[in-house]
Amino acid sequence: MTKILIVDDDVSLCASITQTLADYGYVVDQTHSAVDAKALLDGFTYDIILLDWMMPEMTGIEFLSNLRLAGNPTPVIMLTGMNSTEHKEGGLDSGADDYLTKPFQIRELVARIRAVLRRPQAMKDASITLSGITIDTRCSAVRIGQEEIKVTRQEFLLLEYLMLNPNQAFSHEFLVERAWSSLSESSPDTVRVHMSRLRKKLGKVCPIETVHGIGYKFVTQ
Repeated sequence: MTKILIVDDDVSLCASITQTLADYGYVVDQTHSAVDAKALLDGFTYDIILLDWMMPEMTGIEFLSNLRLAGNPTPVIMLTGMNSTEHKEGGLDSGADDYLTKPFQIRELVARIRAVLRRPQAMKDASITLSGITIDTRCSAVRIGQEEIKVTRQEFLLLEYLMLNPNQAFSHEFLVERAWSSLSESSPDTVRVHMSRLRKKLGKVCPIETVHGIGYKFVTQ
């Protein structure tokens, strides 16, 4: 799953982007200042940051420069009305991975997100098969053999993360961070409930094991 942080003081734009990206299957957090964004980054891990240039307290460029000086490599796409060549050079030179000027089409933003996320490593296959289970990340589908298993979005996100990191144990707290927005009221008990339902749906072939004192792992055969 991909978790995105939006940092923009335009509340209505933030809300619109958040809803649209959630419809595309992304887990999204939003905040309206660089100071609050830093607090979120201190407690959560994100796959990409969408960052406005002009914000109160600290500009996006200042925030980005501090982020890179601290050694944080999280990809950043600048979202801004500053569209001169000098501004674009400044943003990219400060450590941005891409630069999108406002107004923009949401489909272009989604395409830019996909492109940036492909850069650090080879693009993951849309279809992943392990231990007799296949997931299709394009449509959030789960199959055992030719049979499709109906799962909720959160169940899919949990299964996807475990399958992308097989034979590794993850705590309930960590899985809450990866599969739910930080604004949700989810807890380790929430993970237990969803995991219990997911394992029942997978039935006898379920390769998800409980690691006592830690959490869960997907075991490959």
